[in-house]
Amino acid sequence: MNSIVKPYLLKASLFAGLAILMGLVLSAIVYQSTVKVRNNAIDLVEYRIPILTSINELISDLSEQERIIYEYYRSQDDEIFLTEAQQVKQTFAMHFTVIQAQPAFREQALIIDAKQEQIVRLFDQFYLAMQLDEDNWDDMRAILRQISQLRRDLLPTLKLIEQQTQVTVEQGHQKTLWQMTVAHWIVVAYGVFIVLVAAVVSWYIRQYILAQAKSTRLALFSQQNPNPIISVNNLGEVTYANPACATLLKTVGFDPDESQLLLPSNFLPLRQEIAQQTNNSLVLERTLAGRILQISIYWHKTLDAYDIHIKDITEHRLAEQEINQLAFTRQETQLPNLYRLNERLTGLVEQEVKFSLGVIAIRHFDEKVSTFGGEVVSVLVQKFAQVVGQTLPTSVEFFHISEYEFVVLCRESLSTLQLQKLVKRISPQAEQALVTQYGEFFVECDFGFVLSPVHGVEPDGLLKNAHIALSIASKNEHENYCLFDPKFANEVQKSALLIDKLRQAVLANEIFLVFQPQYSLTAEKITGVETLVRWKHQEEIISPADFIPLAEKSGLIVPIGQWILEQACYFAKSLITQGYNDIVVAVNVSPRQFSHPQFVQTVKNALQLSGLPARNLELEITEGVFMHQESNTISLLQHLKNLGVELSIDDFGTGYSSLSYLKEFPVDKLKIDQSFIRECHQNEEDRAIVNTIVNLSKNLGLSIIAEGVEKKQHVEFLQSIGCDEIQGYWFAKPLSENSLLKFLADKSSLTGVG
Repeated sequence: MNSIVKPYLLKASLFAGLAILMGLVLSAIVYQSTVKVRNNAIDLVEYRIPILTSINELISDLSEQERIIYEYYRSQDDEIFLTEAQQVKQTFAMHFTVIQAQPAFREQALIIDAKQEQIVRLFDQFYLAMQLDEDNWDDMRAILRQISQLRRDLLPTLKLIEQQTQVTVEQGHQKTLWQMTVAHWIVVAYGVFIVLVAAVVSWYIRQYILAQAKSTRLALFSQQNPNPIISVNNLGEVTYANPACATLLKTVGFDPDESQLLLPSNFLPLRQEIAQQTNNSLVLERTLAGRILQISIYWHKTLDAYDIHIKDITEHRLAEQEINQLAFTRQETQLPNLYRLNERLTGLVEQEVKFSLGVIAIRHFDEKVSTFGGEVVSVLVQKFAQVVGQTLPTSVEFFHISEYEFVVLCRESLSTLQLQKLVKRISPQAEQALVTQYGEFFVECDFGFVLSPVHGVEPDGLLKNAHIALSIASKNEHENYCLFDPKFANEVQKSALLIDKLRQAVLANEIFLVFQPQYSLTAEKITGVETLVRWKHQEEIISPADFIPLAEKSGLIVPIGQWILEQACYFAKSLITQGYNDIVVAVNVSPRQFSHPQFVQTVKNALQLSGLPARNLELEITEGVFMHQESNTISLLQHLKNLGVELSIDDFGTGYSSLSYLKEFPVDKLKIDQSFIRECHQNEEDRAIVNTIVNLSKNLGLSIIAEGVEKKQHVEFLQSIGCDEIQGYWFAKPLSENSLLKFLADKSSLTGVG
């Protein structure tokens, strides 16, 4: 072997020595070129590029300043403005430092510095202007224009610096390119020489090395392969088996020498099938002693022999099954999940199979989580799923699609009566005490059903309609079951459309107020008015009963309530101006508005903006508000009382039976709901309730007002039991501002109205 290699090594050494000599010469030339390139690069990187970067950053900073001031003009958020203004000021100063450090741009730097100082001063002026309560929008817009103009004035100066720097950069760039071109061609020439030398040196020895490597590789490939490899002749006899075959056979408990056990049992019939394949190969799977084997068979047509590669894919298949289990199963209940349901529904729809679909929801789930905790509720849900699953007929499939929602799927379109029977079969079992490791719990359910294809053919549409039916069932006090009706979807769509229209109602001046006078039976005069909201949309008056619940649900009640409060305060102030100093204007406060963190500040702002004395404003709060988060409610009511406003409980008697809050909360008045007044002239139960409320208020030192007074008999009864005030159509309907002013003028000296 040395006699073969030595001549090649000698020639290789001679060529290598020549290559080294030429390399030294090349290194000297390249070194000189790189020194020049380095100097140009240092000038470019340390001076020119930072200037260009700083110019672009300064232009961006100016634009950011303008954006910040306009965003502040829009949002009026002081904290964000001050923070962003300080940040952009610091960023501008940092970028401007690079320009100031260049003597060539000293004149331009002075200009930039002066105009930036003007912009900073204008920022301060704008911030001060925004703090004023007066209407100074014209002044602020003037400041905004000045800032925009200063930014535009600075752009030519910055562009001049950029152009001069770019000229210098271009000159340095050309010099660098020339030096690099020279070095490039020298390196190319040397590279060509080296390639030629390498080709001559390596050609001879490569032939020998390749031959040796090829034979070694072929010998070791199958021998060291971790997967079993078998060679089989055309008779199905094993002619070769690598060591991995024996290892696999030993692992599964067979004789390591019985390699034919790894072959497919039908190998001989498979030969014809393999011959028909375009690539003369076939892949199949078989099970051997609990292991899953993937067998790849390759037919060498010219030799009429077969190479068989075997791979143990047991772990891979188990992993696939586990992934499939995780993807399509709800882990806490091991029930099929929403993905499996969608897959199932898609298959039924494609097969045009009629079926019934029901969504089951656990009532008050969030309350259970907040009361018992997530771990306890999770165990409760598992128990619920177990009980319901055992209750269902075998023909009904059961799915768990969310934390508290389940689905039952019946492969037939059931009648309403059949669905009701299914509900009656599930409900009693689900509502019994569910015994868990954490104790006994009781669960109530709601059911929403759809029929396919009657109520839809798309899985998403069917589930949506089932949830619509579920929402109807959850609102029904007497029935927890509902079958979808297309009118439900129309109502949902109508509500959504009404909410969209309601969003624009205030801006479109469609919302307006009316006022209903409140009459004192003892003083025989008007002592207050209640503010009522109305909505006129496209010449149609929409009932408050229709849009107020939607406003409460969507959150629009907060801005609408604020508008009502502000307008009522302005109107109350106008009444005082016209001499009605003692009239109190009452405004209803919704639960969501009352719970808003800025509610007290909203009331305070409304009083300050209108100039209304707090004693002339009464806030009517529904009874339900008082029953949640008692400590927070007491604190909030006390803040309102500290402002000086009057507080009353609206619709008293229709909410909760607990009366403990009457002694805890600083309220001034109780308002008897009209449902008790409507029949009080002829219904003894209503008379007893009203009489009790009046006596209760008297004993607690609270004033009392009855709403819904429409008959003379109502007035006589209320006078007889000592009710303080009344409100209703008997005395006056809700009136517009002008009509109310006329009414007040006509009734300014009322005595014994009737």
